[in-house]
Amino acid sequence: MLKRRFGYSVREYAIVLSAYITFSGEGEGDMKNLKVSFPNYMIGEDALKDLDKTCLTYGKNALIVGGKTALRKVKPKLEKTFEKSELKVTDYMYYGGECTYKNIEKIAKRYSINEIDMIIGVGGGKALDTAKGAADILNIPAFTVPTIAATCAATTSLSVVYTEKGDFHSFKFLNKPPICIFIDSEIISKAPKKYLWAGIGDTMAKHYESTFASRGDKLDHSCGMGIEISSMCVKPMLEYGHKALLDCKEDKSTFEIKQVILNNIISTGLVSMLVKEEYNGAIAHSLFYGLTILEHIENNHLHGEVVAYGVLVQLAMDDQREELHKLIKFYKGINLPTSLQDIGVKKNREYLEEVLEATVKGPDMKYLPYKVSKDMIYNAIEEVENIN
Repeated sequence: MLKRRFGYSVREYAIVLSAYITFSGEGEGDMKNLKVSFPNYMIGEDALKDLDKTCLTYGKNALIVGGKTALRKVKPKLEKTFEKSELKVTDYMYYGGECTYKNIEKIAKRYSINEIDMIIGVGGGKALDTAKGAADILNIPAFTVPTIAATCAATTSLSVVYTEKGDFHSFKFLNKPPICIFIDSEIISKAPKKYLWAGIGDTMAKHYESTFASRGDKLDHSCGMGIEISSMCVKPMLEYGHKALLDCKEDKSTFEIKQVILNNIISTGLVSMLVKEEYNGAIAHSLFYGLTILEHIENNHLHGEVVAYGVLVQLAMDDQREELHKLIKFYKGINLPTSLQDIGVKKNREYLEEVLEATVKGPDMKYLPYKVSKDMIYNAIEEVENIN
């Protein structure tokens, strides 16, 4: 039954443990009152067909917010869904090109809560985070329609907010996650392959970083469940990742693509929200942020691509040789970076000194099972280079 249920056939619904967690009141020990919300998701080539039926539970007027390309691709399917529906679209709004507090507030102020009952976010991570943030300000439901599978933004109960220049500003923690995630596998499979590809790297990092950061700690139920789920960020990728990328190149919506999409969007989102904030990053992400000091990194490379390389450095530094060699073999098969040369970086200690300094001082390095120095990071980089 479970195999049939989670085979992800067209228009398959599944309830996932995409948890939004709050603590309030008094309780025994460290556990106070715990509240967990469970968004739903739908995946398939016809995932948008019954969007109105789900949304009508929450009202009749929807504001749709998204990126220009995303709206252009999704609008025909949405209009077909709305043709004979009681759900009406108040407007299609461009999110502004960057998830900033200004753009979030602009959308929230455009219509009163008497004019819209919900916001439907359409697009990539920044568009979805902007839509979720605006819905949170208005205290109305948010629904998400991801058009690429590079991040877990469609699932999470937070928005990553940037400055007007595109630099990271802060996290906006939301009162609740989206009500439902409508994952149209046909639209995502026809998106540029690089997003699915980079998403694989970022998703796999979630397992290696969360298990490393939480090592030796006594885990509560939520964190323990998140860490266990994190294994789903790796195993399906090793099994389905290569074929999924080949199928994506041919614009096919296949079983393998759906498995990768679900892990990029859902599995990572679950881990992010179930584990403590301290477990959500480690060396791989800290090295990424350090490398962004080099201007060409953000200009020429995707986040998940560089984080994937950081995972190799973390494994080398932590003496996880078997995992390191397994990942290098997998990376080479799908062209994720396995050396500094692959991301346009010179192997030179002096050249990398500022990067190393930023890496060890990064917030993701504050909660690790042992102290990590610049020398340890550089020696691990040299080891990865030598293997290649």
